[in-house]
Amino acid sequence: MPQSNPAPRGSPQAEAAAVMVTELTRRFGARTVLRELSLTLHRGERLAVLGRNGAGKTTLLRCIAGSLTPTTGSVLVDGRAPDRSQTRAQIGAVLPGERSFALRLSGLENLRFFARLRLRGSRRADRAVEALIDELALRDIVERRVSACSTGMVQQLGFARALLGAPTVLLLDEPMRSLDDAAVGRLWAALERRPEVAILIATHRAQDVARCSRRLQLGDP
Repeated sequence: MPQSNPAPRGSPQAEAAAVMVTELTRRFGARTVLRELSLTLHRGERLAVLGRNGAGKTTLLRCIAGSLTPTTGSVLVDGRAPDRSQTRAQIGAVLPGERSFALRLSGLENLRFFARLRLRGSRRADRAVEALIDELALRDIVERRVSACSTGMVQQLGFARALLGAPTVLLLDEPMRSLDDAAVGRLWAALERRPEVAILIATHRAQDVARCSRRLQLGDP
């Protein structure tokens, strides 16, 4: 498996890394999806995670997000385990199968709810939501109930939610799928305005790969 010789845990290099994965193995029953994978990602770096379906791209992102526990090995985000509450606040994620939006509420109500979980004070949270609505041109979308939104609309809401709270790490799994060119342009423009953020993006789109500074191939090319 590809490796990038991560620094030892507790070292200055490890503490400075936005993401450090060390000899990560993840099994599901008898099936090994990731085997002894190591990588280090610093702030401002963009890593394109490549591979066929089933190669482990989503599994890797979920392990970094803290929603999956490695079978063996370790993951650190800003020097801490990703399942800690203070670490989760530093991670923004767009992952497949997302069902945490309340379908009967509007996009606006959903974003305000998540903003108030991440940010102290309802006024501060509401201001952050309004800023993202303007930045991503979501006004028409957020007025709808989520149940009435298309897949692409929900994906844009998920992207906005991932940016709440100014995360230091973004985990994006096929974030541009189902989006038209205008929406893709707005999302990439938002990422360009956050050059300090470490980004891992699992994608099949050559256009997305071209915007990344590094690549990680999982499984056979």
